[in-house]
Amino acid sequence: MVLAVLEIAVNRVGLPALAPTDGHEPATWYAALDYGGLFLSYFTGTLAVAILGARAIATLLAFRGVRDVVAQAAILGAVALFALEIMLDAPEWVAIPAEALFGLAVLATVVSTFGRGRDLGAQIGIVILSLPLLLHTGAAFGVHFAWEDTLSEPARMLAGLGVMALALAALVSPYCFAPRPFTRSVGRPLPIVVAMGFAASGAIAARSLYHHLVPLVRDAIGVQLAADRPDSSLAIYVLAVATLAWTLVSCALAPARARRQVGAGLGLLVLGGNAYRWPIHFLLPLVGLAIIAEATRHVRDEELVDIPIVNVTPPIADATWGAYIAAVAALLEQSLTGIHTLTTRGDGGLVSTVIVADKAGLPVRVRVERFDGAVLALDIVIGREIDELRGATFTLWSVPPRALGINPSGPPAAPLCKTGDAELDTRFRLRGSAHAFGKLFDVAARGRVAALLAGWLAYWETDGLRYRVYPGRGSPLDQPIPLSDLALGRAAPPERLAGLVAMLAETGARGIAPSVAAPSTLSTLEPEPEPDSGKEAS
Repeated sequence: MVLAVLEIAVNRVGLPALAPTDGHEPATWYAALDYGGLFLSYFTGTLAVAILGARAIATLLAFRGVRDVVAQAAILGAVALFALEIMLDAPEWVAIPAEALFGLAVLATVVSTFGRGRDLGAQIGIVILSLPLLLHTGAAFGVHFAWEDTLSEPARMLAGLGVMALALAALVSPYCFAPRPFTRSVGRPLPIVVAMGFAASGAIAARSLYHHLVPLVRDAIGVQLAADRPDSSLAIYVLAVATLAWTLVSCALAPARARRQVGAGLGLLVLGGNAYRWPIHFLLPLVGLAIIAEATRHVRDEELVDIPIVNVTPPIADATWGAYIAAVAALLEQSLTGIHTLTTRGDGGLVSTVIVADKAGLPVRVRVERFDGAVLALDIVIGREIDELRGATFTLWSVPPRALGINPSGPPAAPLCKTGDAELDTRFRLRGSAHAFGKLFDVAARGRVAALLAGWLAYWETDGLRYRVYPGRGSPLDQPIPLSDLALGRAAPPERLAGLVAMLAETGARGIAPSVAAPSTLSTLEPEPEPDSGKEAS
């Protein structure tokens, strides 16, 4: 992005504005600046080629589905032709195949963005962002095959539609790409100040410096304004620029990394401009679109984690909860060994209850997070605890009824496949290795899976098994912990949670190598020894 900004400042704006007009030879400093601008153009284009090529190859090797394969193959083809234009004096016939692959790469990238559980606003927004790019491809084909030149009426009409599509994309950018929740990001002062500054400076320039504004806009982003009189759409353009500035600053300040990537992609699309004369004009939008498409896969989950904790389950009294955990631990002694429990209280009302045990030397850990007495999440780990960002051998997650809201997705795995069980395939989705799933869960065990599981289950071959569920958020309130009974102070049966832990431990023992086993201890779980720390251990 830094190189792209410098390329615009030097190559597209500075050199045309400072060019000698008296017919004399340019000064030495201008010749040096000219060579610097040429270097920036070629170097930025070469870097974009490297980034797109590396990302495309990595995605192809990961194989995340047919749509991704088509998108990355089209990107690689377009990148190869644009690289040819950068490195060599490419023949004229390269232009049309490059335009075709550019349009195909844009369309395939947009299609690959769609998916269940991804950010809806970004999916809608990337379609709108693709419109000016696809309109340019259509105009290029029309000029080459049907019309006389770019000054023909259909070509001019498509060029005008492309500019209006750019303005539309800028105007809707807050609704599609702003950080979520929108109500929290809309009141931040810095984006508002920046947007108002752009709006005020744009209005002043349009009123007092219009004749200087026309060549500046044309050279910087390739938008041609009417030269003889103020453009009729100038007010829309100024509003679009201010709106886009608000979105870019809001994304840059977002705590979620994926949302900041969305802002970076938007910025690269803007820096690419609307001229489409040199390879850099095509490569920067491709990089931006690819970054947004990738960020769309993760941004919703990252922002869900960042949303302040809100209780969606009823609070449970500490005495009732302690009796329930003791009953679960007692029942687990029938199938596990070395059982220990620990409850720690953190800041802000967050309480963690942990049960650790062994299954034939394999570590088993159960953690329940509560906030002000309300259960937030249940996390069960068999074997080694693996980072959720690491790709899993397979991930199984439940499809929640619409009334239960969103079920946070599990670790990444590909491709989407079937379990072979009709009931499971209706209620759950499986990504990754169906063979590995079949090895862990035989036909007899799949009925228990359907009865006991909600949330998501992930398996890393020979390393670990992890299960996580958020009761009341994408999962039934009382599965697998009878929260309704506990909230009323009733003696709740521990069989469902104990049976789930025992089943997962038995399953993990079949698919996790003994070498990952470690003694189950509480040495890393004990809080600092403080008086009245609220620690309850048994």
